[in-house]
Amino acid sequence: MARTKRHDLRGPFNEDIRKVMAEKGWTKLEQFADHFGIGRTTVYSLVLGRQTSQGEWVKPSLDTIIKLSIALNRPVDELLSRLYPELDLPKPQAQVAPNMKKAPVVGVVGAGPGQFEPTLKSVYVPAAVAKGRPLAAYEVRGDSMCGGKRPICDGDIIVVNMADKGCSGQVVVARLVDGSFVCKALKEDKFGRRLMSLNPLYTNSAPPVIPAEDVDEVIGRVVWVQGALNGVEE
Repeated sequence: MARTKRHDLRGPFNEDIRKVMAEKGWTKLEQFADHFGIGRTTVYSLVLGRQTSQGEWVKPSLDTIIKLSIALNRPVDELLSRLYPELDLPKPQAQVAPNMKKAPVVGVVGAGPGQFEPTLKSVYVPAAVAKGRPLAAYEVRGDSMCGGKRPICDGDIIVVNMADKGCSGQVVVARLVDGSFVCKALKEDKFGRRLMSLNPLYTNSAPPVIPAEDVDEVIGRVVWVQGALNGVEE
């Protein structure tokens, strides 16, 4: 098999990856992949700029984009804009207060099937909320959490701290084994660990209680809600 030449490498993040590898003293892509917990095949595809038969880039998963954001020390919305150049990244229309920080809206969560939908939206949160935290925001679909102490309703934007997986009684975003994303309350007691809806009056195709075996990973704890009630820290 012919050896891949450098000019054949067309990935959108190659310069950033090369810079990180140089800083770490790494000479192999495997070292980059293993250190940041990204699949080796995924990293190879990113560097090669692998394309579909229609000529479109094969897009990495949301998990991979978040890990790349941490690895490359670049905002998620910047990485998304490189992957989806056909989408225009909105520019702020007014000067942002210095005590506010931007968190990218990376996807959609709901009571029913959720999916990763790149929107390139952003939400601004107080610097005190963002300080030292890897944040990602999601747009809520559905009203299964529109209840309790602080209702989270359809159309709200929630911000999660990906370094905090939450504890019993706290609201989290989780990825289910079927690949969908949900916003639920985490519950742990003598009956086990599970995710629960907080609005008993809301019903749809999703169950009000999701058992632990249906949860692939807790993405993070909800630390900020932006909606009709304006920004509220959790």
